[in-house]
Amino acid sequence: MKKILIAVCDMDGSYGKKLGEWISLQRGERIMSVSFSSPECFLEYHNCTKQDIVLLGRGFYDNPQIREEISVNAGETLWVYLHDGEDEVQVADSICRLPRVEKYQPAQGILREVFSHYQQCETCVPQGAGGEKEIIGVYSPGHSIWQTPFSLTYAQALAQKEKVLYLNFQECAGFQDWFCEEYERDLLDVMYLCLSNEINVAHCVSGASYSMEGIDYIPPAKDGVCLGEISSEDYVKFVRLLEKRSGYRIILLDFGMMVPGFFQMLSMCSKVYIVSETGELPKAPLLQFRQIAERQKDAQLEDKLEYLSLPSVNTGACPGTGKMQQWLWGTIGDFSRRLSGVSCGTD
Repeated sequence: MKKILIAVCDMDGSYGKKLGEWISLQRGERIMSVSFSSPECFLEYHNCTKQDIVLLGRGFYDNPQIREEISVNAGETLWVYLHDGEDEVQVADSICRLPRVEKYQPAQGILREVFSHYQQCETCVPQGAGGEKEIIGVYSPGHSIWQTPFSLTYAQALAQKEKVLYLNFQECAGFQDWFCEEYERDLLDVMYLCLSNEINVAHCVSGASYSMEGIDYIPPAKDGVCLGEISSEDYVKFVRLLEKRSGYRIILLDFGMMVPGFFQMLSMCSKVYIVSETGELPKAPLLQFRQIAERQKDAQLEDKLEYLSLPSVNTGACPGTGKMQQWLWGTIGDFSRRLSGVSCGTD
């Protein structure tokens, strides 16, 4: 997959360096970032290297040579105005007409806004990463509350070797309160954008995805009722588009209810983990699922199903991303790493 080159330009060298490093560390397989604190150095670099995106901070958006370069290469490069509260009167009209992103906000927010603008102007088709793609499914017939912690820790273990995208199809996933995040876009938004704009699937995903402990994830649906109103054709098409054009090596689907096209999507997976908790009560839903799966008369699907009994987990109050850390280094994380073949510990 062609890497997208982003130049971060700001007279505050510390700001530009930190933002550029964050972008490269978080999205290094898909994005390369360089930073500049001098307009002269940037222009010298720009003359010999084409950037896909340029973020213009203070000291750059008011440079006459850069403004002239914008007018010449407006269609070849996405120029973004990094707004920092400067009085609009002091900014040239040509800069005010550029896509604007607030400079002082979390880096994830900057990147999502940038890609939201990028997907609107980009017309080339990003090629998927090389190598065979894999879709993995996770489903709990008894709707175990530990299904999602298992799915996330398993995705994190896989992400130590491959680029992983995590999707949650549960009606009430709880991410906003669990991880203390406010999500602007969710799974339903991304589905709509991908299905209506098949060319820019990778950019649609990048414009909405969040990163946590090395995995990228699309926020679950805020209105879970809508998940049952989407056609099976759209679900299957969406997963296929992600597989072919998102740029991720592994797509992990964390299922909730049996949405339309549920068994079709399971058939698309290379393996499906059917998880339940220990004890007598979970046995009945598990047995019923086995019966439903048998009625599909799909021998290949039967071979993909792997039934797992999740370990007992000690619960505790731990806010925000600390909750993910708690899962990662608790019994559910150890269980997930053993399953994925990743050694326990900090390696």
